[in-house]
Amino acid sequence: MAQRPADIVSPTTSQIIPPRTLADEGRRRSAMESSSGLKRSTSAFAFVIAWICAGAASTSSYAEGPSQAQLDRSAVATDSWLMTNKSYDGHRYVNLKQIDANNVAKLKEVCSLDTGVDAPAQSSPLLHEGRIYFSVGQTTVAVDAATCKEIWRHEWTVRSKILSNPNRGVAIKDGRLVRGTSDGYLIAIDMATGKLLWEHQIASYDKSQYLSMPAIIVNDVVVYGTAGADWGSRGWIGAFNLSNGEELWRFYPVPKPGEPGADTWTPPEALEHGGGSFWTPVSVDRDKDLVYVAVGNPAPDFYGDVRKGDNLYTNSLVAIDLKTGKPNWLRQFVPHDTHDWDLTQASPLLTANSKGKVRNLVVASGKDGRLRIVDRDTHTVLYDLAISKQENGSKPLTSEGFHVCPGLLGGQEWSSTAYDPARNMTISPMVDWCGVASHVPTPPEYAVGVHYYGGKYDQDPMSEARGVLAAVDVSTGKLRWKMEAPAPLLANVTATSGGVIFAGDLKGTLYAVRSDDGKVLLSHSIGASAGGGVFTYELGGKQYVAALSGPVSGFFGGAGKTKLTVMALP
Repeated sequence: MAQRPADIVSPTTSQIIPPRTLADEGRRRSAMESSSGLKRSTSAFAFVIAWICAGAASTSSYAEGPSQAQLDRSAVATDSWLMTNKSYDGHRYVNLKQIDANNVAKLKEVCSLDTGVDAPAQSSPLLHEGRIYFSVGQTTVAVDAATCKEIWRHEWTVRSKILSNPNRGVAIKDGRLVRGTSDGYLIAIDMATGKLLWEHQIASYDKSQYLSMPAIIVNDVVVYGTAGADWGSRGWIGAFNLSNGEELWRFYPVPKPGEPGADTWTPPEALEHGGGSFWTPVSVDRDKDLVYVAVGNPAPDFYGDVRKGDNLYTNSLVAIDLKTGKPNWLRQFVPHDTHDWDLTQASPLLTANSKGKVRNLVVASGKDGRLRIVDRDTHTVLYDLAISKQENGSKPLTSEGFHVCPGLLGGQEWSSTAYDPARNMTISPMVDWCGVASHVPTPPEYAVGVHYYGGKYDQDPMSEARGVLAAVDVSTGKLRWKMEAPAPLLANVTATSGGVIFAGDLKGTLYAVRSDDGKVLLSHSIGASAGGGVFTYELGGKQYVAALSGPVSGFFGGAGKTKLTVMALP
């Protein structure tokens, strides 16, 4: 796979936005691209004040937690799951061994909650103080983690047309739950009551954008970005004040004409609808307060002749300064993508011995089915290996089309990798599913509400799709083992100190896999497709395993209504 050898920094693609209220939305949109130095200074001052006050105890009625101290300790907690990938470093690892390789086959269902919601179930539930919180479509639910009894439900009513309705999770802090909506609103909900606290429109159908990624919160700062590259949007990711939703900064991965990287787009008119979505989890290096994000594909997806060049900074790993929104460093992995091969994962972050020295590393992977291990300090790609099947990936697309692997729905989707520190290995869920790719005979035209593909994938029959769970040695970059599932593996993976890894597939099977060799120890039907989070926790001295399942997407399909299933040893 071609790689761009140099790191690229583009400070001009980060904008600091002055604080505002919802009433200011219209004025903001016209002023966004031309924020003055005075406005930048004002918003920067507001950001610093918010940052200084972040660690202080809140006097509001929403201060039930989790606190920043709890979020910072989330990696070692066994009775909570406080962010999508459990902790800022995204390890998705739990030090629990009540359930182990010897007894995991005895797991039984303790309870379940059928939400009745018919919407994509791609969210990774969170757990705090005995309550599970998750989102599906426009619905947000709080559930008792031991009994599956619903505590409250919040229904967001969409206010405009929407492009797509998956929602991949929520973020929680200081009694507030934050999530995005399909019609472009960032909202905060009271964790105790389910009541709406604030709303803030940051994207819209008219701009070919929607919101689907899980937020992350550090101090009083919410990090969130827009999706919609497949419709020709120009994506961005920003920071918002947890207390009221005021915007602090935003970063555009696709530059404007004249900015660094713009010369990798020809003609320059291609920049306006150049894509670059944010739809998957981010990770945070708390020592440096760098946010690691995965930028998605350029647009149009398959017709590269209207955007000649490398198309920076799409399909890139970007380390963004949390306080300023400026990129610290960037690396592109799929230049001039014509296969819809988004980079989707920018985690886990870890420290391990590799190539003769202890290094700080980040794992980057995506829909091209490849996994890269990158040195966070030197920005060097240490290892790059294919996990999903590879075929004709470097061949230029034609209007006649040819067979390509991975296909449109192949590689690593929104499903997150886990890291087992005891075994020094990552465990990644991927999809082996190919198809015939082609572009249209003539250049596509952008139109609001219409896919800006410029081509298509004719997927191979669903019966040929497979899931792949791959364990990779972090120090050597070599494959330890690979487990194949009869359907795409789309659930987020979780590893445990009990020597068991949990995963789930499109057919609704929850898997327990032995960490040492990938042997399947348990295959349990949870009644609906597993496309959300699978996680484990301990309450009252008992270890539980929980999974969210249901319909997956218009592309993948999926069976059943959205359901939460909780299991434990008898």
